[in-house]
Amino acid sequence: MPAKSGSDTPVVLDTDRSDAEYRVGPGCPPKEFQFKPGQSGNPRGAKRKTPSIESDLKALLERALNKKVKLRQGERERIVTKAEAGIEQLVNQFAQGDRHAWRGLMTLADKVGVDLAAGQRKAIEEALAPNHQAIIDAYIARQKDMKAASSPSPVLAPPELLDDDSENS
Repeated sequence: MPAKSGSDTPVVLDTDRSDAEYRVGPGCPPKEFQFKPGQSGNPRGAKRKTPSIESDLKALLERALNKKVKLRQGERERIVTKAEAGIEQLVNQFAQGDRHAWRGLMTLADKVGVDLAAGQRKAIEEALAPNHQAIIDAYIARQKDMKAASSPSPVLAPPELLDDDSENS
């Protein structure tokens, strides 16, 4: 004989008891205040929640960024999305040295996972003159020594990097 599932068993309500046996108490209101069959406990219903505008704003932003615009570069015209045009403008401002564009580009690159220094390693190394490299090497050595010793030693710059104005004073 197969086992019966819990849904096959009949549910017995406590309404079969006579009024003399019914005891009023916690969870057992008096009969005249109980809900009638078919009556809801909240006749007006739950208050409606105001719909969130977040999804609408996201859709509006995506729609606006995907609109096409014409870009003129010299004699040539290109049709691109506003998002592409905005990113190109941000990169151009960054290249001109705009500090606000730098911050925006760094934030955007971090969010999308772009390493801005990936192709620039060789240019960075070439930009560092040998005397600058000596300062960096001394700094790294000092950082290693700080871990070993509690008091760091002062770093002396190479003679060619010393300030000429201090000799005239």
